[in-house]
Amino acid sequence: MVSIGLFFLATIILNVKTLWYSFVSISKMMGGLEELKNASSFSNVRFMEVMQASSYAPILEPIIRSGWAQPNEATLKEFSGACWYFGRRLQKTLRIPVGLIGSYYGGSALKTWVDREGISNCLKQIAKHRPRIYDDAVLWNGMVKPLTQLDIKGVLWYQGEADSYEDHNSFLCLMPAMIDSWRKHFRQPSMPFGIVQLACPPEQKHPGWSSVRWHQTADIGVVPNDILRNVFMAVALDLCDPKSPYGSIHPRYKIEIGERLLLGALSLAYHIPTPFQGPSPAYSSRVDNKVIVTFRDGPIVLRGNSASAFEVCCGYSNASRSDSSWNDCSQWDAVSVSNPTAMALTVDVSKCEGRSVRFVRYAWKASPCTYLKCLIYGANTSLPTGPFVIPVES
Repeated sequence: MVSIGLFFLATIILNVKTLWYSFVSISKMMGGLEELKNASSFSNVRFMEVMQASSYAPILEPIIRSGWAQPNEATLKEFSGACWYFGRRLQKTLRIPVGLIGSYYGGSALKTWVDREGISNCLKQIAKHRPRIYDDAVLWNGMVKPLTQLDIKGVLWYQGEADSYEDHNSFLCLMPAMIDSWRKHFRQPSMPFGIVQLACPPEQKHPGWSSVRWHQTADIGVVPNDILRNVFMAVALDLCDPKSPYGSIHPRYKIEIGERLLLGALSLAYHIPTPFQGPSPAYSSRVDNKVIVTFRDGPIVLRGNSASAFEVCCGYSNASRSDSSWNDCSQWDAVSVSNPTAMALTVDVSKCEGRSVRFVRYAWKASPCTYLKCLIYGANTSLPTGPFVIPVES
């Protein structure tokens, strides 16, 4: 399911629009009952919902499911939990009127939200599957194109679950293609984009899930970067919810997601200096049977079980490094870590037994940890490190 939320300063029509995946409504999320109880106190927040509409041709006017309303316990309970929390925190922080537009469609693939031009730029990467109701660009036509006359400030995007089961490799091309096309249609070439990295799937062995997480960063590991410019991300791999009555694919921890997105929006969309990234690897180096990984955006703190957080890919000393790719690694071995400092930790790579150490990766399992118990966090921010894979320098 995907939703769109529009956040704006009503007096000058300065907007933030959010395209959001959210099956879990406010009434179903953790802390939702308290949110509903206090909703009416946010008199400067308004929300509405767009009707589900897939179309083979662009629609010029949005089809409205429910019009603008003030939040209260009755009107708000079925609205997107993550979208609401982000919006009401934005309003409270900046003390501005905020509007939210929800637009939801369950199980949709990324290519349905990309315009035809963006799709055409990724045809070589898009695999063809059995016919589905979700054809290319149909949700863009029906649920985004009608909103492009709005003067918006930025986008938040939480989607990718469906792609992890079908065509996760095309995500690498489609994600930047979608961002570029939306910026063009909304007439803002640098429009801020926020992304929620995937949380956890129903099953542990699900390689497509980790691939989509990586592709959500353009295979770089962090955003913003040279491909995804002016993009921020809420890492969510530590928000697994295996006991969710709606399925673990629908974690109820929307408050944490909304809060992490808020930090990125304040920094990139509103230019308020705000730490919004967890630690990320700066470089690695090998000394004997150890690899030292040094981080940026520290200091770091270790929380969870380190037994399987890191994995190593071994090789041979005569292997060509110029065309070496971690995708060529057929075997990854779990390794232990030790000697954490404020900015680095040590990975034991003795399992390579005299071979070269080609790559080290972190948190690559589909569900790498329990709630808020992944291994690496920012000591001052409590923000998690996202999954990464890095080459090892001798």
